[in-house]
Amino acid sequence: MPAFTTCSTATEYFDRMREVFDRVDAAAIDAYADCIFDTWRNRRRVFLCGNGGSAYTASHHVADYVKTASVEGQPRLHAISLNDNLGLLTALGNDVSYDDIFVWPLDAYEAKAGDVLVAISCSGNSPNVVKAVQWAKDHGVTTVCLTGFSGGKIGDLADIHIHFPSDNYGVIEDCQMSVGHIVAQALQQRIANTSQ
Repeated sequence: MPAFTTCSTATEYFDRMREVFDRVDAAAIDAYADCIFDTWRNRRRVFLCGNGGSAYTASHHVADYVKTASVEGQPRLHAISLNDNLGLLTALGNDVSYDDIFVWPLDAYEAKAGDVLVAISCSGNSPNVVKAVQWAKDHGVTTVCLTGFSGGKIGDLADIHIHFPSDNYGVIEDCQMSVGHIVAQALQQRIANTSQ
């Protein structure tokens, strides 16, 4: 586990977030929004995964992509969090390997070219996330990786890498959550514009 910093005041925390936002590549987030809109337009699927807090971030993104981005009379995005079937996750972790908990459902759902895998990880080095990203690349699935710290292994594998250069887990996770909100709002606007 990488070393991490903490903050002692709200002002310090907000200053850290501001520093990170000033250094993030906003064009990468816009490229992600473009990718998700293309996925919606082509009626393909978006899979998301992560561990710990990143698992909840993945689920939150799905809620926003399916509900917040929806436009009456238009199809909804097919977004799936690979974290949300606790029985499957624990069965795979117990009977196969925790490193395979995301690869197995990707294979079962027949993820393929035109689909997208969004991998969320602070370190970028979680073995099950790295394995899922590598599987996705091997099967022609577009990979979008949201990372912190140095970006880790998945940062090097990503088709689109959204990197928040920080060593504070809370700051990284808050920034990664904001990406879901940005992309959901961009998607909603683009879908609305196609129906006019």
